[in-house]
Amino acid sequence: MTRWGIYAPGVGTTWPFAGRESEVAAIRDALFDRSGPGALVSGAPGSGKSRLIAEVVLGHVPDLPVVEARAGQAPAAPFGAFAHLLPLRSPVREVASAVETILAKAGSGTFLLVADDVHELDEQSARLLRALTGTGRARLLAAGERLPEPLAALTPVPVVLAPLADVTLVEPVDGPTAAYLAEAAQGDLRLLHELVRIGRATGVLSGDHWQDPPARTGQKAASLEEALAQASLLAALGRPEEAEELLATSPRRPEDRARTTFARARAANLAYGLGRAEEADRVLGIALETVSEPAERRRVLAQRAEFALHRADCRQALDLADDAASGPGAHPVADARITSVQAVTAALTGQAAAALDKVRAGLHGLDDWFPRASECAPLLEFARAEVWLSVGDLDAAGEDGAPSSDPVAHAAVQARVLRARGQIHAALREGWDGARLLSRGHSLFAGPCLGELAHAAALAGDLATARDALAEADRRALPTMRALWFPVALARPWLLVAQGAVGAAVHGLLDAAAAAEALELRPYAVSALHDVVRLGAAGVVADRLAQLAEDSEGDLAALCARHAEAAAAGDWSGLIGVSFEFEGLGMTLHAAEAAAQAAEVHWDKQQAAAAGTRAWVMVQRCDQVRTPALRTAAVPDLTRIQYEMAELVAGGRSEEEISELMSLPLRTVADQLVEICAKLGVSGPERLAVLLAPEV
Repeated sequence: MTRWGIYAPGVGTTWPFAGRESEVAAIRDALFDRSGPGALVSGAPGSGKSRLIAEVVLGHVPDLPVVEARAGQAPAAPFGAFAHLLPLRSPVREVASAVETILAKAGSGTFLLVADDVHELDEQSARLLRALTGTGRARLLAAGERLPEPLAALTPVPVVLAPLADVTLVEPVDGPTAAYLAEAAQGDLRLLHELVRIGRATGVLSGDHWQDPPARTGQKAASLEEALAQASLLAALGRPEEAEELLATSPRRPEDRARTTFARARAANLAYGLGRAEEADRVLGIALETVSEPAERRRVLAQRAEFALHRADCRQALDLADDAASGPGAHPVADARITSVQAVTAALTGQAAAALDKVRAGLHGLDDWFPRASECAPLLEFARAEVWLSVGDLDAAGEDGAPSSDPVAHAAVQARVLRARGQIHAALREGWDGARLLSRGHSLFAGPCLGELAHAAALAGDLATARDALAEADRRALPTMRALWFPVALARPWLLVAQGAVGAAVHGLLDAAAAAEALELRPYAVSALHDVVRLGAAGVVADRLAQLAEDSEGDLAALCARHAEAAAAGDWSGLIGVSFEFEGLGMTLHAAEAAAQAAEVHWDKQQAAAAGTRAWVMVQRCDQVRTPALRTAAVPDLTRIQYEMAELVAGGRSEEEISELMSLPLRTVADQLVEICAKLGVSGPERLAVLLAPEV
């Protein structure tokens, strides 16, 4: 079992872990005391429960294998919190079988069973967790408000987190500032983080001193900085209405920097929390009229460019970003935000070379901007991955690029790469991981994550998860977030396919392609149209794909266009060639589909058999998935002995070696190989070895 870690955000880096020595000691004693099942950590929101668990796992029980129960991961799946550990091809439905599977993965001996937000476990997962603790091998480390009903009989040692009396910040502050921050945060470490961040952004926290700390007045924010910090936390918790109410009545500061910070925070909440784009733009417009300092105006222009990008107004996004970049007041943080907008816009519109140039430019100054604009790193990473996906380089797309990538964005990218490779179950697990993290806060990458989860679930035949993911996407969808939500539009038709409504799915994909073309999102348009080819309606889209390929960078769009042309014409050799090209890109599922389509169009029985065999071989390299094209990819008509011979040939064995290994006369082996080659449509053992060779 692999170990796991948690990144705890601080002022541009991780918060130092300190002040919980007694709690760590209590947890260690509980974990190694066999008289009880382990420890349950509780405390007020923001008190650091998740961070404490992570520190214990990483630094205090390093020798124990870790099994993690992921609350909220896949509620529609049996034992959803353990879905990442259980097989998908043959779902486990009994607790005993699930226990056996997980114990096998954990290895021999004692292991650590970790369950954050344990109160959110679904009932089946809670029963499985209870059974695991009953094996005598699991030590439980849980955090949450309470134990769910199936665990009520357990008696873990309670570890209650009181507010920290002292907090070590990344940068030291003086005594009065520390006292003010402690009083304002009231033990909520998330609020403390936001206070420090906002204090830096507005300039009121300069060096080690907070300028003129205001007197506290009950629970109401006593300063603009407190209001901004509380509103930021409310927005992250999915309570934008409360955040807007707080900001609308918050104290104000007259300096340009404070005005800009306030306007940007309120506009972001209006746009991304409430979907009120016009109001958000008006707030930023007023800021441009009232703020004169060039650096602050540059920040506002950069945010307006971000808004334009997210609502898929790519031309305006680039114009605003160019205006911001060309104006005075250059600063590494503002420059990073401008560059990230330019990179993502170029990637989404298919300008691969320009996007990579902007990604490289942004990462070149990483050390200068990362402490104050860490959110730009996942945007640059997303742009980089989008470029490589759009040109068909899955290896490059799957690599880790920028540091501190948003885990939701990372899960979405990895799921898309795995889906293209035909590893549908691994893609589904990545999507689950990303969706689980979404339940804990806001992410710009909710659309790609939920879209990939729904897409992979539909291909895997998990209709409940696909429906749930699409429903969650609909719930989160905002008119201000159109560009990054196209993966949802591309996934929805595949749920229709899984339900047997292929015609309706084709219409849905055509609509999605038209919308993407209207917004100049060429890679999404190519993907939607190529899915139509995969569903057997190539003649409808072949010309449109050819036109898009002429204006697209990289090889993938042209390959998709050739696939459409060959499928529309019933060109056997063209489809086989396309299949090999997709295989060369690592896109195994597409390779299988093209070969299966070739098997349907050739009049010659042997040629059709060869294509069908190739499709079957490609399907074996994918997870269990059946798209419309693959429903005819039947198992070759070989006997058990012939299968064994074919596998030996694929492994490089000669006829003499096969004869000896299988205790058969050499003449019999030779005759059987002739019959095998005839059934599979290949010319001889050499071609058979190439066809059936295991994937490297």
